[in-house]
Amino acid sequence: IVIPPTETTSSSTTIQSLLHCFLSIESNTLQLALQWTVYSIFLCLFHLGEYFSTCIYNPSVTTSDSFMINQSKAYTAAALISWVEFAIRIFFFPQNNSTQMFHVGIFLVILGQTCRTLAMVTCGESFNHYIQRDKKDNHELVTKGIYSILRHPSYFGFYYWSIGTQMILCNYFSVVVYALAAWKFFHYRIPFEERTLRHHFGCAYDEYSSKTIVGIPFL
Repeated sequence: IVIPPTETTSSSTTIQSLLHCFLSIESNTLQLALQWTVYSIFLCLFHLGEYFSTCIYNPSVTTSDSFMINQSKAYTAAALISWVEFAIRIFFFPQNNSTQMFHVGIFLVILGQTCRTLAMVTCGESFNHYIQRDKKDNHELVTKGIYSILRHPSYFGFYYWSIGTQMILCNYFSVVVYALAAWKFFHYRIPFEERTLRHHFGCAYDEYSSKTIVGIPFL
């Protein structure tokens, strides 16, 4: 004997389906909110860290530019692209998230921020956000601490920090864009800076560079 579904059973199934749909949307919304919150916190910490590290360890060159918010048009454009991508995901692909990618992003951001801050603290007055063409009286070749392993730890830190921020947002397109753009920037900047350092410190820099690494792929 086949018993036809009652109206109550049908209504219960509909309610369960709607509840499941609601919980799914709520879960995606919470995840997206968490991603944006964590990203925003790390972004603020980065720029505050740039300013206060300079202010404490190299006060003579501290200005409002030390926040590094308006460091370049390319940096601003990259940020805008990543925000647009995240907004598109919110409205059209809220389910395209990866918890593993989010966690790896947090790891890379913490690693990058730690390395960059250590570089600024270790260098002290020898650190500057801009390449110094002329050697100052207090400019010395720093080879201790994190510099005994990485010869450009601030660049190493920024490279992985920038990629990590996009992994936190699960911005698949921006992860690739940031990785390529940052690599291209350092591909030109690092050789130029090293020529300047060789001019300042001569054979001492050659010896130092032979014992350390850059840490960015193929650089």
